[in-house]
Amino acid sequence: MGKPRLIILIRHAQSEGNKNREIHQTVPDHRVKLTSEGWKQAEAAGLKLRSLLRPDDTLHFFTSPYRRTRETTEGILNALTSSTPTPSPFPRDTIKVYEEPRLREQDFGNFQPGSQEMARMWAERAEYGHFFYRIPNGESAADAYDRVSGFNDTLWRSFGEDDFASVCVLVTHGLMTRVFLMKWYHFSVEYFEDLRNVDHCEFVVMKRSQGNQKYILQNELRTWSQMRKERSEPKDPESPIPVRKKWAGFQDRFETEIGRRQARRQNTADMFLDDLNVVQQDEQGDAIGQNAKLQGTMTSIDPFLPSRAISAKHRISPQRLKVLEEGRDGGGSRSGVSSQCGSEASDEHSRQPVRRSMGMALHGTLPGNSSQHRAHADALGDQSDIDDDVAP
Repeated sequence: MGKPRLIILIRHAQSEGNKNREIHQTVPDHRVKLTSEGWKQAEAAGLKLRSLLRPDDTLHFFTSPYRRTRETTEGILNALTSSTPTPSPFPRDTIKVYEEPRLREQDFGNFQPGSQEMARMWAERAEYGHFFYRIPNGESAADAYDRVSGFNDTLWRSFGEDDFASVCVLVTHGLMTRVFLMKWYHFSVEYFEDLRNVDHCEFVVMKRSQGNQKYILQNELRTWSQMRKERSEPKDPESPIPVRKKWAGFQDRFETEIGRRQARRQNTADMFLDDLNVVQQDEQGDAIGQNAKLQGTMTSIDPFLPSRAISAKHRISPQRLKVLEEGRDGGGSRSGVSSQCGSEASDEHSRQPVRRSMGMALHGTLPGNSSQHRAHADALGDQSDIDDDVAP
């Protein structure tokens, strides 16, 4: 089969740690199980996946070894292979499931301390930077990036196998989903820290283009800068007041939701249609991805500012942009540029550095094409308990 037509990343369903974070003080993170609501989310994800696949699709699952991800995978498979309401075209014995330790959650340091110390640590991490801050006795997101890089390369090499499935599903964690995308599309550290967490059982879909065979990210990733922009706009007096989340009595300004003001996503089914117009070719034969909206520029920036200080207007302008290395699937940052799995471009011209806008490079897109084909993820677990980079 070769390269799969779809790579789907799914965050685990709601766990007991998402409802009560203090459980991490007594229960090891890898043993935290799903709630009853989480099992419902996992089964709903399986039904959703079943309705979107082709009858002739084959599947490979890669799952984190944590209990909540293995239970999520089990719930998805139960619904996907169920004979009700109609016989499933995907028998359980035809689906390969691999347990992949490199997809495990960021290590938050064995048993977590009390709520007061955790609140202090999260505040310190926010000031230091989410990507480089190393949890005491645990990992930083940069550490997680290193092991995801190894898995990324292993996965890429496995695409050369004739019996690789047409659809690859990765069941993992919120932060690991963003780290995987950062490595694959060569996001910058600043853009990674601006990304918000994905929802429970949300589909993050990478679709192989019909033209150059590169993977185009189908989701419009949510960012903190966009949320701040929405909050700064005049509010509708009839809109409900957003509910601020609490972490053991600590008001975490980085985990506040915008309530119902958040736009509804389009149906995920649109992502799975083979649309030959999704990818176009420019004069040099380079793939042009979906169009991204630039959120503003700036004339100078302090690279050591904490991530929360980098707003939408603090985007690096093209005038100050250095030459960027073109990533495997349209990325533009030098993050992971030494990867052995580089661009598949065959001509010498396409291998040369390309000068691009940082905003477009971060999103893996180029100017000049319509965004009408961009699809948004339909979050099966789109609830008010979205957790950003905390032990789920």
